[in-house]
Amino acid sequence: MGFLTVLTALLAIAAAALVCVIVYRELRRPPEVEEVPAATGNYVRADDLPEADVVLKADTYKDEYLPGPTEEVTPTPAPTDTPAPTLDNLDSQAALRPAAMGDNLLPIYKKAFTKQKIIAITLDECSGATIMEQFIALAQKYNAKLTLFPTGENILKNGMQQVLQKCLFQLGYEIENRCFSAMAKLFQGPVNMMVQEIWKQSAALDYVLGVKYEPHFLRMYGGLGENDPRTHAYLKQEGYLGVAHWTVSGSDTPAEKFESLLTPGGIYLFKTTKQDLELMEALLNTANAHDYHMVTMNELFGFDANNYYQVEGSLLSETMPEFDYDDDMIYEIHPGETSWGVVRMQEQLGRLGYLVGSKADGVFGENTSDALRLFQVAVGLPATGAGDIPTLEKLFAADAPVNPNPIATPTPTPDPDELQLPSEDLENTVIWW
Repeated sequence: MGFLTVLTALLAIAAAALVCVIVYRELRRPPEVEEVPAATGNYVRADDLPEADVVLKADTYKDEYLPGPTEEVTPTPAPTDTPAPTLDNLDSQAALRPAAMGDNLLPIYKKAFTKQKIIAITLDECSGATIMEQFIALAQKYNAKLTLFPTGENILKNGMQQVLQKCLFQLGYEIENRCFSAMAKLFQGPVNMMVQEIWKQSAALDYVLGVKYEPHFLRMYGGLGENDPRTHAYLKQEGYLGVAHWTVSGSDTPAEKFESLLTPGGIYLFKTTKQDLELMEALLNTANAHDYHMVTMNELFGFDANNYYQVEGSLLSETMPEFDYDDDMIYEIHPGETSWGVVRMQEQLGRLGYLVGSKADGVFGENTSDALRLFQVAVGLPATGAGDIPTLEKLFAADAPVNPNPIATPTPTPDPDELQLPSEDLENTVIWW
């Protein structure tokens, strides 16, 4: 009995010791953490950014809050940064890309020339953090990368700072320029308005990202003004590679049509709305079923990722770059074009009495063509209705002839309630509007 008692006691002591060891090891075990995708480049946490909350409120981001003059700072590139791509060092991928439509224009990117099953999905405007998180979750479900075109106004909304940093630094998305205001028509305004709309979006993006970021593409509202040489000249100055268009507007496409519209190298545009979230899922599901890969626009066209680097001092020290453009330069203008050159042409036709009662809206429509024909007849040129160089040189010449019989302001469509017709004729009268 004595032996058994001793043995039992020893076993109890050993068991207690084993329990202590297990408990000790559990207490020493590091806590499990959720795996996070490795960050690329210089990840900047939101709480590391400068204290300037006022600019993060879209309704208070006015001219007085824009960066003012300050001492120049020298950028310090990160060790992993690569040089910003230029049109000269990308010849190996040139076959993927469209050519520029003229000597003074950058290319307009509507589709990549490839047989690979790759497409780019772009998000326009990026209206808020909550809806953006839903689009991001959907894209991750299908292993898709997105190219974002946020407006400056939306960049500065609450919560967008964290969303955009996550998109760039963790998910490897691409962020491009969609102007500061969603409805901005760059081709209709004076040069300062055009420059501010592009630059303010870029300045807002730099601020929320915490780095100097160099975009490659600008997307214009509705695709209007895409062949405006003035805008292209500014984009060239600032190092952009081109204007981003689209192959298919997914926002305007029924879900069942995506299969027939799926094409290698295509660019599919969506906006950040609930309806577009459902439409984008339909496209992603279709693309996935056909073994397509969803890549960024840079990857689609064979460009390096957009460069970014940290700078010394506050990012609010940026100042708007000067833009020296010869506004009197004459270049050929074609019917259907939307550009600042059309605005100037319409204004001159109005001053000379050939275009009366129409607004100089920058849209080269039928009224503008008719006015040009009248002027061309007056100066002895073929009445083509197109803005060729000989016509424009005569139009802007100091001795350009004034129209002796200006076109009257168009008569408005009559109101049926105000028509005065003889009562006996009412039954047999057809009124054409």
